[in-house]
Amino acid sequence: MRTLTLTLLATFLTTASAQPPAAAPAWPLDEVTLRNGARFQGLLLKETPAVTDFRVVIRKPGRPTMTLTTSFAAREVATVKRLGDADRAALQAKLAELDPRGEGERKQMDALELADAEWLGKPAGARRYASERFVLVSGASEEVTRRAAVRLEQIYAAFTRFLPPRRTPERPTTVLLAGRAEDYRQLLGRDALTVLNAAIYDSAANRIVCGSDLREFDEQLTASRAKHKLGRAKLDEYEAEVRVLFRQSKPELDRHLAVVQRERERLREADRQNSLAFDRATRRLFAILYHEAFHSYLATSVYPPATPEEVRAGRGPGELPRWLNEGLAQIFETAVVEAGELRVGHADAERLERAQALFRARPPSVGEVLRAGPEQYLAAHSGQKSDASRAYLVSWAVTFHLTFERRVLGTPEFAKYLETVNTGGDPVAAFEAWVGQDLPAFEAELREAVLRLTPDGPAKR
Repeated sequence: MRTLTLTLLATFLTTASAQPPAAAPAWPLDEVTLRNGARFQGLLLKETPAVTDFRVVIRKPGRPTMTLTTSFAAREVATVKRLGDADRAALQAKLAELDPRGEGERKQMDALELADAEWLGKPAGARRYASERFVLVSGASEEVTRRAAVRLEQIYAAFTRFLPPRRTPERPTTVLLAGRAEDYRQLLGRDALTVLNAAIYDSAANRIVCGSDLREFDEQLTASRAKHKLGRAKLDEYEAEVRVLFRQSKPELDRHLAVVQRERERLREADRQNSLAFDRATRRLFAILYHEAFHSYLATSVYPPATPEEVRAGRGPGELPRWLNEGLAQIFETAVVEAGELRVGHADAERLERAQALFRARPPSVGEVLRAGPEQYLAAHSGQKSDASRAYLVSWAVTFHLTFERRVLGTPEFAKYLETVNTGGDPVAAFEAWVGQDLPAFEAELREAVLRLTPDGPAKR
């Protein structure tokens, strides 16, 4: 494991101020309402005849402010309420204050309110964070716990952007985050003998159990933060002394203050490198956490399971087919936290490379994926891994294309597709009706789209 960045100047750290209290006045916000009824508040970034770029702002009493940058196709948008010039300037200033140096996530982490919780029989062995859609109970370190809470808030906000909730769950999803492999095995109990994944979603209990083992890294990070805290105090003392000593000599005072500022900037860069090292060490942890959280969000808030009789009676369209459920989960598991904000919708470079190799070599059958059941997404032994990998790749490619290029999720045709497949209808015929093409035409379009796609978006024709 690459060690944290620790320099001689890594003893200094600036402290991020807490978020405004719950009684803070409401912010002026632009508002976009989509044709499917979803409503988003935030800041309009750019409007063109084809697309509206928008920064969603989520402010809940007692919780950090969350933001998510996204875009809406013109055909998705029903109405737009725009701020006046003065209110827009005020909102831009407030958002700039959230993250002037790319430190927004740290501010959000520091602002969280955590409580003690029971953990494997220990009365105060864990930390607890409660949100509207999830309750995190973590036996991991303070750093991992706080970052997990913030990122879960962000990823659930992203879920609602792409698939607005259709129902209020009876209770929030419980997320149990283990900080040690031994704890993870104890949480799973007898299931630990058969579960190979680092996280599972138990739909019956509405619970996610996730494991991590970052003890060595946590120790390094804790030591780094302790030195930063001590050094910050020393730096503040030094600045106070020079302001007294050189109060009669502005050139000398400015010279010493410039040194202090350079040291603080150098430390800020060391902190940034530490944060990058943390991201590298925890990338897989958050990927699987996002993946399982998406499954829980779908099952509890958007498309809960329903019997064919319930679907025919109009009590909901039923759950997503496995290919689409797994395709969307893969999209969200590679979400990126950038400058304190979550970004989703890009094509993961490694997965894209594998998908393009697959589509170049032998274009896969989309029909096979549409008919696939849960067993095709499980790899019980090495002989099944390639088949499972292929199913995941094709599911991701189809889902990405439909979500970000065709933008057909949430349409009336989509609802009809779900109703058909969940009442025993032919999945291929239902899919063709949804996308408005026969399968060979769609497969040709998909292959071209995948081969044109780059991590930054589709390449020009």
